Amino acid sequence: MDEKERIVLIRNGNRLFNEGKIEQAAKIFETTSYRDGITRIADHYFYDRRLPLVALRYYRMSKRQDKVNEIQERMIFALGRLLGRDTGMKVELPPLKVSPKLKILAEEILSKNSTNVENDD
Repeated sequence: MDEKERIVLIRNGNRLFNEGKIEQAAKIFETTSYRDGITRIADHYFYDRRLPLVALRYYRMSKRQDKVNEIQERMIFALGRLLGRDTGMKVELPPLKVSPKLKILAEEILSKNSTNVENDD
C-alpha cells in the first residue's frame, strides 16, 4: 500500500476508534502497522475494559516492552498470591486512569449526596 492510502486508512481507523468501534479500528491499525493506534487499542483493553491478556497482544505488536513487562509482573504477582507464595516481587502500579466523563458523573453524584445529607438534618 502506498503512503496516501495508508494515511486515509489510519484516519478512518481513528474515526472508528473515536466512535467506539474498537475492533474495526484495531484491524485497520494492524493492517497499516500504525503503532500509536495499536497502543491506544491496547490501552483501551488494559485500562477501560480491564482485559490485560488482550492488551498484552496489542502492546507486543506496538513494541511497548514497558507495558508488556508491567502486565507480566502483575501476572506473576497474582499467580504467587493465588498459590499462597511470596514471589519477592513488588509491583508498582501506575496511577489509575479515570475517564473524564466518569469523573464528572462521580462528582455530580457526590454533590447530590452531600446536598441530600444537608437537607436531612
